[in-house]
Amino acid sequence: MRFSFRVIPVAFLAAALGTAVVAGQARGGAAAPAQAPAGKAGVTGIGTFTAFVENMDRSLAFLHDAFGMEVPALPATGERPYNRANPQLFEMFDIAGSKERHQSARITGTRVNLELMEIQDVPHQTIAIRIQDPGTATLVLIVRDLDATLARAKQANATVETPGGKSVALADGTRSILIRDIDRRLIELRQLPAVAGATPAADVLDMKLLITVNDLDQTTRAYRDVLGFKVEGETAFAADAPMRTLTGLSAAQVRRNQVQAPGSAMWIEFVEFKGVDRTPLRMKIQDRGAARLQVRVQEVDAAVAAMKAAGFKVMSVGGVAVPIPPNLKGALVADPNNFFLTPYAACDGCAPTIQPVPAAPAPAR
Repeated sequence: MRFSFRVIPVAFLAAALGTAVVAGQARGGAAAPAQAPAGKAGVTGIGTFTAFVENMDRSLAFLHDAFGMEVPALPATGERPYNRANPQLFEMFDIAGSKERHQSARITGTRVNLELMEIQDVPHQTIAIRIQDPGTATLVLIVRDLDATLARAKQANATVETPGGKSVALADGTRSILIRDIDRRLIELRQLPAVAGATPAADVLDMKLLITVNDLDQTTRAYRDVLGFKVEGETAFAADAPMRTLTGLSAAQVRRNQVQAPGSAMWIEFVEFKGVDRTPLRMKIQDRGAARLQVRVQEVDAAVAAMKAAGFKVMSVGGVAVPIPPNLKGALVADPNNFFLTPYAACDGCAPTIQPVPAAPAPAR
């Protein structure tokens, strides 16, 4: 499994374990919780969040140096190997002819687990990430000591995105700052108000996601009605002073909510901007800056059909789910903001584990 940090040929095998992140409230005035109806896609949980990068080794080193995450050791060659070609995985991602490698970074004793994936030998572009552009996925790290974590991240060559380089204080005592990692991706560091008696050992305590959306109403309907996510804390458009200070978007108005999948502790914050220039992201999974979240479902063909009928775009070859070793079946799907999801389910005997190539027999003596 992914937690053992072995190189394995399936990009979403770790989904069977799931990755949960902190449950928290969206900034701004929270409305009463709204329970979602049963989703048409039969979602039962979520799996790993994956960031697609230019150089996996470089990105893993950053996560280790900046945040103390555990990463797989480098082999004697000084480079982690690429995986064996997996035509079924490539069909799911529509990246025929490519090569790929993926590994995870985690923090023991927490739910922090981030997968990095590098895809080469296929046309791609590098996306310029801006917080206000629909489709942007921002990793939110909940930290014990924001100042100490920020100093360590800067030593690892992170840059501060928040104008003035200073954290922003929220009314509830939370402190926050926006940085860019070695790949120029956005990461928000948040230090929550102190909890009496709490003595956390790690610098990074938990994680969640913030996804910028084009239309909050449309996105909420998709995740609530189709995927069955619970929705909480929806706000109206407002001149959110902390968000303006955090992002430097002095004219921005924002509205937001947060959603949670059935069977999962993970919260995803959705935020919609107006009053500023916005360019919806248009990308492929191999593009630097792309991201995806695994979504566990009861029956993947039915889930993909429900998502397609609701306007999600299926990116996999043929527009259907495909078998992926070891005995999983999944598809790559873009939500209304072009944020990628991988609905998947187990499939008994549909895709056996890829067997290693047998070694050549020893020469006869």
